[in-house]
Amino acid sequence: MQIKTKKVLIILLVPVFLATVGLGCKRSCTSDQDGVSLKKIELNFWSIFTESEHLEPIIKSFEAKYANIEIKYKNFGNDYHGYHSEIINALASGKGPDIWTAHHTWIEADQELLAPCPSDLLDVNTYRDSFVDAVLEDNIIEEEIYGIPLSLDTLALFYNKDLFDQAHITDPPEHWEEFKEAITGLTKQNDKGQIIQAGTALGTAENINRAPDILALLMMQNGARMTDRNRTKATFNEQAVDAQGEKYLPGEEALTFYTEFASPKKQIYTWEPLQHYSIDAFVEGTLATMLSYSYHIPTIKLKAPNLDFGVSTMPQISGGREVNFANYWTNVVSTKSKHAKEAWAFLTFASSQNAAKLFCESTRRPPARRDLFGMFDNDPELKIFTNQILTAETWIRKDNDAVDAIFEDMIEDVILGKKTVSEAIDFAVAQVNQTMK
Repeated sequence: MQIKTKKVLIILLVPVFLATVGLGCKRSCTSDQDGVSLKKIELNFWSIFTESEHLEPIIKSFEAKYANIEIKYKNFGNDYHGYHSEIINALASGKGPDIWTAHHTWIEADQELLAPCPSDLLDVNTYRDSFVDAVLEDNIIEEEIYGIPLSLDTLALFYNKDLFDQAHITDPPEHWEEFKEAITGLTKQNDKGQIIQAGTALGTAENINRAPDILALLMMQNGARMTDRNRTKATFNEQAVDAQGEKYLPGEEALTFYTEFASPKKQIYTWEPLQHYSIDAFVEGTLATMLSYSYHIPTIKLKAPNLDFGVSTMPQISGGREVNFANYWTNVVSTKSKHAKEAWAFLTFASSQNAAKLFCESTRRPPARRDLFGMFDNDPELKIFTNQILTAETWIRKDNDAVDAIFEDMIEDVILGKKTVSEAIDFAVAQVNQTMK
């Protein structure tokens, strides 16, 4: 019965959707005038974290417009590491997909495997006008488009409303100084000095979800340039100049700030390596705040249906430029595809305003398009993430897994006293540079 219902819904959606969606091409792509073949074609589309039901209406609409093209979609579930390896191996053997979903940090390293978008389907200027800045940084290389995302996530502040009420804190903090004050009131220790209620999950690496992202964001908010302009070397240990003309070390200051939350000598001490994993602690009700992405909302609700929690904007430096951290998946076309033009025709179709809106509504994910900025304004949870997409930033990493490990080691070296902050950050920069060669 479920299957029949699902098919009926898709059939009903397609005519309405088809009437409103467009490719955003320079010219109509309904004939071979634009190089899109009229011969029978099958395109294989591999992805991750996205069930087929969220893409079926878009795929069906595209197939209705292009009767000669069939899209075969395969979802790899949640196996992040196995997914990337399988794609690379499949492409090497000539059995890979035409289209695949890539993490935005893979674009730089995988560029040789990717076919750029034909300019007659979507030009760079139109792309820049359509998508938020974080997308441009990753997906445009030497004035060519290598990927198109449908959504984009950002870090935000998750907070336990009951613990805030008990601490007499009426509103979640908007700035880091307020955040530090709130943490001291939210942290509780027993008579042995052990933390029994943590104000936040900051300071360590291994038991905090996406600790490298959080630390990188703190550096960026503080004015650190993560790499040089040519994207050839890491520079987050270098000096910067503030508004008063004073030199300072934004990366070092950020690393110091982050690790002090795990230092028993500091007033903001609230977290240590033996705490439960940050998301687990939040679900258990022993963690007052954590910094995380929108995709964790369903997980929290599933594990703790009675937990009264809210989501607020990412804390910022008072008086500073607003900076948020982007994390997202983009869609690319393989150089091995025999039908790269048709594959890109599908991606430009799927990422058009109406199609992307349908996808974001179905998946409940924040959009990547500028013109969808306010689409979740009436949603108290998702509007926080959507309202941060215009100020979201990222930084280029050629080996994201290696960089994550380097950042985690940098944090652990400081809190364990193995290195000074200066030594730890210099060593991390040297290691990141090895991955960029």
